[in-house]
Amino acid sequence: MTAVAAPSVRTGILDCVQVNLAVLADRRHGPGRHLALGAKLRFRPRPGPDGLPTVDPPPEDQLREGAALVGLRPDAFARRVPADGLRALAERAPVVYAVADSYDMPWLPYAGRAHMDHSFLAGTHPDGAEVEDAYDNETAWGPARPGRWTYPWERLPTASFACALTPVPAHRAPRPELSLDDPAAYVEAYTAHPDRLAAARRLTAETWLLTRARHLHAAYREHLGERLDAAEHLRRWDRLTATAFIAQRRAERGRPVPGGLLPELAFLLTADREVFAVRPHRPRPIRTTTTQATEKP
Repeated sequence: MTAVAAPSVRTGILDCVQVNLAVLADRRHGPGRHLALGAKLRFRPRPGPDGLPTVDPPPEDQLREGAALVGLRPDAFARRVPADGLRALAERAPVVYAVADSYDMPWLPYAGRAHMDHSFLAGTHPDGAEVEDAYDNETAWGPARPGRWTYPWERLPTASFACALTPVPAHRAPRPELSLDDPAAYVEAYTAHPDRLAAARRLTAETWLLTRARHLHAAYREHLGERLDAAEHLRRWDRLTATAFIAQRRAERGRPVPGGLLPELAFLLTADREVFAVRPHRPRPIRTTTTQATEKP
């Protein structure tokens, strides 16, 4: 493995669909462009696994919106792309962005253990396929770290979708936006779910996604020059993510989970509105020097 990741890309605040889009955004447009992936802070749960709501968006929707935010356009878009199709795409484009099942990705700790949508980049190499993945996370099976690997093309998974990403000229940085639903029904669904282990496992993933999204949004606002008083709020989100992980481990051992987890989740989701409130954009006043005219008699 060769360790890689654009030095400017903050991999620790990106999810597994965003992170490789972020690498291409900075390579095409320069350092910091990837932070625009955090321009829109959303809390809009949708039906998810185990009858529980999720904030995890469909990967294709996430790719298309994210690409627009950072000034990239998906080209040669295709669904259900086997390894030979990825190779054909890579022979016509500098690099291919693809999303597939992590279970079939030999470079990840999830290989043969866990199913989830995960992105990677693929290009041609004299020895086969050059795979790049900037994902950075601690997993139950060991760390996933940014890297580059070479495999025979047949070792690559079938992608649920794949595309080339082309720079969009004259791209303008997006303004920050909030779209935050009421969290009551979301929190109640996790509180009342009859399968406490399933709820604990899902909540671990949810808080991980929620926390990274808030760090990314704050980073983008700061990148734009805003003074955002969010440090303590983000620390509380970090603590909540750690508590959710501990709760899952306790649930797996048949032990009671911390009682304050869901009330804290409800509090933080509600507090997001005030902490991340988008203030009206006011241009700085332009000072002018005026000369008072003297009237002649």
